[in-house]
Amino acid sequence: MADPDIPNYPKMIGRYQVQRLLGSGAMGSVVLAEDPRIKRKVAIKLIKQDAVRTQADQHEYLMRFQREAEVSGLLNHPGIVAIYDVGEEEGYGPFLAMEFVPGKPLDGIIRSGPELSLKEKLRIAGGLADALDHAHAKGIVHRDVKPGNVMVGEDGRPKLMDFGIAKREDASLTQTGTFLGTPSYASPEQIREGIVDSRSDIFSFGVLVFELMSGQSPFPGTSINTILYRIVNDPPVDLQPPVMGILPEGWRRVFEKVLAKRPEDRHPTCTAFMRDLLNAVVELGKEDRREVMGILHLNGEAPIPEIVSTSFDETVVVPATSRRKLGWPWIAALALVLAVGGGWFIFSGKKGTRLQLESIPTGAKVFMNDLKAEVGHTPLSQPLSPGDRLRIELKGHQPLSYEFKPGEVPPAFKLQPIISEELVDSLPQGATVVLDEKLLVGTTPLKVTWNQGQPHRLTLTKARQGFASDFKPGEVPGGRVFDLKDATTAETRQEPSLDPTAPGSLKLAGGFAVRVKADGKDLGELSPGARLPLPPGHHKLELTSGRHFYKDSRTVSIIAGQTATLTVPELATVTVETFPGTGKVSVDGQDAGIESDGSSIQVALGRHTITVRSPKGSKFETLDLTGDKNLRIPL
Repeated sequence: MADPDIPNYPKMIGRYQVQRLLGSGAMGSVVLAEDPRIKRKVAIKLIKQDAVRTQADQHEYLMRFQREAEVSGLLNHPGIVAIYDVGEEEGYGPFLAMEFVPGKPLDGIIRSGPELSLKEKLRIAGGLADALDHAHAKGIVHRDVKPGNVMVGEDGRPKLMDFGIAKREDASLTQTGTFLGTPSYASPEQIREGIVDSRSDIFSFGVLVFELMSGQSPFPGTSINTILYRIVNDPPVDLQPPVMGILPEGWRRVFEKVLAKRPEDRHPTCTAFMRDLLNAVVELGKEDRREVMGILHLNGEAPIPEIVSTSFDETVVVPATSRRKLGWPWIAALALVLAVGGGWFIFSGKKGTRLQLESIPTGAKVFMNDLKAEVGHTPLSQPLSPGDRLRIELKGHQPLSYEFKPGEVPPAFKLQPIISEELVDSLPQGATVVLDEKLLVGTTPLKVTWNQGQPHRLTLTKARQGFASDFKPGEVPGGRVFDLKDATTAETRQEPSLDPTAPGSLKLAGGFAVRVKADGKDLGELSPGARLPLPPGHHKLELTSGRHFYKDSRTVSIIAGQTATLTVPELATVTVETFPGTGKVSVDGQDAGIESDGSSIQVALGRHTITVRSPKGSKFETLDLTGDKNLRIPL
């Protein structure tokens, strides 16, 4: 029986019984169906009729479906989605029936987090390398290798799909010089000439692995033109900080080769590239390394986080309704460029328009209409109708209200922290005040500026007396007078370790991860809420975040068995625009990955120098960021 949420689809497509909608985009959609003869679940790809305006267009899509089925007949690999049938349904046009993969799209895994382990990433990349080399050995060039065309099954195995624009070495679906594929993952020769071979797939696979391992694109940009220019002309970006567990020199060498501009300078196969990359990996056990090197069974031992697809190059993913226990919805990737901001997805049905509601920070409560009924926490997939009113609330932040209007595209709701002035007092008075490991000027009673949107550590000391407490987001001193106790009692501070040489720990509070160096030794990246062991004593810390242009030096005292809290500042959005013309933007001398065309970046609060370099010269502006900033600079 057809799903009531997709009333425009037939109950039967060919011999297949339609069950529900899996995904929908501008050009097509995918439905889950069952083959009644063998009770096998299949995913059926359809083309939207309003997207096929001429007989020639319908013939082109039918040819692509037939090509995908033809290519699938040549391939037999567990890492490639199988095609079962191709045909035409009267009134609905061409359709393609393929293997249904309950799992999660790789582009969503990359962007949503929490991050997969180094081993899991290498296992996914190794499985895809083997699948691509199998296709290349059969003379098949995929031409659209990207995370949006990869599903990670519930067993942890990657599956490469959408060979709709693939070509055989002895045939061509389109004329020479026609660009096919997705711009962000295209090779230089694919962009310049449209003529590709297996080495173009190897380049695209290199871009995919770069993004999988680091969470960043090697050729970032806010416009298609910027991305294409960098692919053809620029080397991959230098990551700061480097990827944990991989030698920076080895990373740079391997990716400069696989992403070489000339095809003949790249690795000969995808597995050769993976072996080269594995040689640069230092944090992988012997058995794990043997597993990846041998492309052994992928058992998916660690759970993959709940995700949604956010690729702007990909067909939209429609979340399954809550009335059924369903596998993760997946879609057949079409060669589209869908510019969707704020990480939300949309489809229309009887219950209105379904939006993926996002907030920054996440975890905010969402209330609807009467504002009494909480419908969930962000991120949240929620159907809305015109006139529906939302209220977004998060402890320590100012609430936001929003009324849904037809045709609107709401951005992610950025919640502003509540900044208050709090009186910190003690008994007896005259205590020194340390807030988030920073000594404040003055003694109690003392007024302090309090950011309610982040956690805080408050420490008061006077002679041998003291008080220490952690405050969660939204918690404030509230005018309380804190009793100072003898500094050795458990009531005043954390229970000390019986072993004076036992390690303490460092805990990060704030909205973004930082790279930590202690006494000159690189300890890796520390995520918010995570802890880092340190020996007792005084340590000089260097904190950096290349992504958010943050650098700071601090001295921290670690007590055996106790945890010290580090707090990083909030983030601000900086928008840069120049006139006339545009240029490349850098922050504090580091490439920001954007053009000065009104594009935005997120930067840690504090002092920064914004520089724009253009053919007309360079302009810079130094500012003390205390909130969002719009810069408009004449060149």
